[in-house]
Amino acid sequence: MNEALKKFQDLLKGLFQFESSDLDFGIYRILNYKREQIREFIEDKIPDIVEKAFEKHKEKSLESINKELERLKAEIAKNFGDNAFTPTYDLKDQFRETPLGRKYIEVNAQKEVFDKIEEIKHQVFNDLYNFFSRYYEEGDFVPQYRYSIKGHKYAIPYNGEEVKLYWANSEQYYTKTGLLFRDYTFKAGSYKVIFRITTAREELASNKATKERFFVLDDENPIEIKENEVIVRFQYRELTEKEVRDYDVEGGSNTAKQKKINQKSFEFVKTHLEKGNYLELIKYLVNEEKNEKPYLLYQLNRFTAKNTRDYFIHKNLKRFLSGQLDYFIKAEVLDIETLSEEKYLDKHITRAKTVKEIGEAII
Repeated sequence: MNEALKKFQDLLKGLFQFESSDLDFGIYRILNYKREQIREFIEDKIPDIVEKAFEKHKEKSLESINKELERLKAEIAKNFGDNAFTPTYDLKDQFRETPLGRKYIEVNAQKEVFDKIEEIKHQVFNDLYNFFSRYYEEGDFVPQYRYSIKGHKYAIPYNGEEVKLYWANSEQYYTKTGLLFRDYTFKAGSYKVIFRITTAREELASNKATKERFFVLDDENPIEIKENEVIVRFQYRELTEKEVRDYDVEGGSNTAKQKKINQKSFEFVKTHLEKGNYLELIKYLVNEEKNEKPYLLYQLNRFTAKNTRDYFIHKNLKRFLSGQLDYFIKAEVLDIETLSEEKYLDKHITRAKTVKEIGEAII
């Protein structure tokens, strides 16, 4: 697969929260409802749009061009000898004005154009990646008005006021959904399963804690099973250096780190159930699946997400991104260096139109 395309597709899957497909509340429920449509657009329609846009620039297929070149090479070698070519298979000057020479140069030029078109197609995906990635950072949308690609990169909306107050997320509403620290319960066969927080060291009055905190199994009594009740206890706290290594969470976003911790928690509970031979719980929590995950892991991910995720909601994201896309195309897709390539100018205009079409569809 085209590396530029794959990189862009992976970015879009991150933007549309594909890794959170097992969550079914809030915005995730909306995304899940349209997930298959989004997946089809990302995996099938985007490559198809680009392919169709550049079809008009291809007179022949690459296969037919290469066959024609090989045929002409053989014919030139037969008529003029192998010395008719330079080591890089350029035709020597004394043979360029012959009928065979002119035909060879013509077909070779077609191949150069074809190769250039393929390069420009890859640029479309790189352009789109560069545009959308600049506003997306570790799961957060960052609305920065671009002004230039050199020097002072950003601008702020300004209409000549004497004093203008502006901050990075001034056009967004903040919505805090988590840090409830309540019991989270669900049924597993005849059992009631409870996720309970035993230690919570969160600064409830602030939007951000001073250090990263995660839900980890309780150190002293992580799981208790009595009668028809299962209590899984968690602490919400910072990790020790040893835990960072054990959970393998030295890099990545907080969401990705918590998922790794959840996987370890799931494995711990699973081992506990297997050792105790709790067949009914193994059946419902380990063997049964929801959203292609063991039911217990699904509930763990849902529990941690519901308790910690918060959002910034932009007042008019479509207007912001559409304006930025127009600027991006003028300043970075059709920049002066690109416009100076007169031979391929029509291809670059197609590139710009395609970036705009796909970009607007995503927006």
